[in-house]
Amino acid sequence: MFNLKSFYYVLLVSCSSLFFCLPSLAAEKINIIWQSLNLTLEINSLEKFATEGIVNKELDFYFQAAKLSDEQQELFRKVLVTQYPIDGVQLSHFLNSSTGEILLERLGVLVSLPGGRNGKYILRGAFIQAALDSGKGFSLINIFNHLATDIQLNVEAIQQMLDYQKRLSLATNSLTENAAQLSQDKIDQLQQDYTQIKDIRNQGNYGINPVEIINLTDKKRQRTFEVHLYQPQRWKPGKTPVIVISHGLGSHPNDFSALGKQLASYGFLVAIPQHIGSDKEQLDNMLNGYSSELYELDEFINRPLDISFILDELERRNKNEFNNRLNLEKVGVLGHSFGGYTALAVAGATWDFENIKTYCDRKVWEANLSMLLQCQTLDLSNQDYNFKDKRISAIAIINPVNSVVFGSTGLSKVNIPIIIGAGTNDPATPPIIEQIRTFAWVTSEDKYLFVMEGQAHFLTNPDPNTQINNLVNLILDFQSFDNDLFTTYNNAQATAFFQFYIAEEPNYEVYLQPGYWQYISDQSYPIYWLDRLAVNALIETYNRFKPPEIPTLYAN
Repeated sequence: MFNLKSFYYVLLVSCSSLFFCLPSLAAEKINIIWQSLNLTLEINSLEKFATEGIVNKELDFYFQAAKLSDEQQELFRKVLVTQYPIDGVQLSHFLNSSTGEILLERLGVLVSLPGGRNGKYILRGAFIQAALDSGKGFSLINIFNHLATDIQLNVEAIQQMLDYQKRLSLATNSLTENAAQLSQDKIDQLQQDYTQIKDIRNQGNYGINPVEIINLTDKKRQRTFEVHLYQPQRWKPGKTPVIVISHGLGSHPNDFSALGKQLASYGFLVAIPQHIGSDKEQLDNMLNGYSSELYELDEFINRPLDISFILDELERRNKNEFNNRLNLEKVGVLGHSFGGYTALAVAGATWDFENIKTYCDRKVWEANLSMLLQCQTLDLSNQDYNFKDKRISAIAIINPVNSVVFGSTGLSKVNIPIIIGAGTNDPATPPIIEQIRTFAWVTSEDKYLFVMEGQAHFLTNPDPNTQINNLVNLILDFQSFDNDLFTTYNNAQATAFFQFYIAEEPNYEVYLQPGYWQYISDQSYPIYWLDRLAVNALIETYNRFKPPEIPTLYAN
């Protein structure tokens, strides 16, 4: 899953997991605090090992204690010296944003100043200085060299973090195995032939008009944003179904053009808004210093309001521009990542500040990068946030950011048909945390889980040689991704789901079965389609691997 997966193993067994935070070594030495032990390791020992391969007596003590093989020692050395092409200026902009500050705060719990004070500022300086160093570049050993003072490794917190990561990995593997078995059991029961039905990976029969981009202004919120409209060339008989798509953080409506065209070709009108405070433009502005934030915090409020405002506007235009063709009483919403949060919000999920505080106040977080976003909601006013729009009749969410913000209580209010897309390689919204909780907690009678092996949160791979790509490649192996394949899977999934639940085409029920997805799956990237009958088995997996301090999962 991760480039550094094997390194994690080395770190776990090295000096009681002490080396996991080696990026935080002091310029002279690192203090290792564990129970009654107070050990030190000189930075010079690591420097000689990294650059010359010399294992001195001090470092040999740790290697022998950890029983590292020659192969593991060489892997450790490689990790120390590997350089990543990170732009120091853009990294500085990110680490000085609110989101970057939270990330550093969490790292500073593991790596503190002597005496226990949070080490976030020391870490930030070292990261930025290493990235700005044109000679040695952004490597672990160079980060060590740029730390301004001695630091302290808080071993118990580091071990807890490593335990979370290990549990997550084991649980994800078990989830994949369960999904495969549950899917196969259902296939064996049905014994259906899929060779004679329409291939919904292909476009439909209604044609596609060129995309129309309109600008909408919500005067009440003083918010102007683009909406990309995809329409069929020929209208369906009767009413035309409507789908709204909500993009993820740092994304853009253009990233969903293939899906917009796919749904339009099946007779849908598709509206894709540009969420202006959390889109690609906002991301670029932050990286280039034109904005101080990765996203505007009010986007947790503005995004669902954007969806309702679009539907209001379509209702206003329906008579004159669409000849009253649009069915705006039964609308579908699809959302990815932050857009998954958006879709759940308009479907009726409500915020649970008590749940947010419970998870976010923990000393060490679960291995869930989406907490960086979800915990920032604590900076918003504590009030009832309810964005339910009664026109929303079914939602499809992919890698949603949601479980901490809504919790069990908030998600229990979602009772419309829902499909949840989960990727087994997703570090941003790990499926065993963000998707299994949601699958258990929504009370919809018609709920599905769409598990994609190998999918890693992004719907489109970051462009090569960009800072986003470089940052992502620190932890992910993008070489194994098949972007076109996952696009095809998601487009077909949305087509089947919305044709049945929004367009009310009963003959599309055949696609809501695991056998069809096994039939079209690529062997390297299988997909599994599960229904509500799988909930209890997946809950058992979650509870078996969860950390003791995390609440037991129950279905609503």
